[in-house]
Amino acid sequence: MARFDVYELADGAMVVDCQADFLDDIGTRFCIPLTPRGEGPPPNARINPEFEIAGERVVLTTQLAAAIRTGELKRRVGSLDRDHLRVTGAVDVLIGTA
Repeated sequence: MARFDVYELADGAMVVDCQADFLDDIGTRFCIPLTPRGEGPPPNARINPEFEIAGERVVLTTQLAAAIRTGELKRRVGSLDRDHLRVTGAVDVLIGTA
C-alpha cells in the first residue's frame, strides 16, 4: 500500500490512504473518504478539495478521516500522489497547523 493511493471499500465507497508508507505493519491505515460530488459537503479548496477518480468527481471529506483496517481496503482504483499537497494541506487545516 502506498500513501495517497485510492481504495474502494466493500460497500463501494472510496477512501484515500494518507498514512506514511513505513507504517505498513500496524494493521490499520489513516484514510479520508472521497464522497461523490453533491452527496456530501460542497467542495472547498482548503478542507474539502475536489478530485477526479476513475472518471468520477469526488470531494475529499477531510473531517471524516478515520483509521481503517488494512483488510477493508479492497481494490486500488487510483492515486492522488500528484495532488499530495492538496491532500496534506486539507489535513493541516483540519488539525490547525495551516
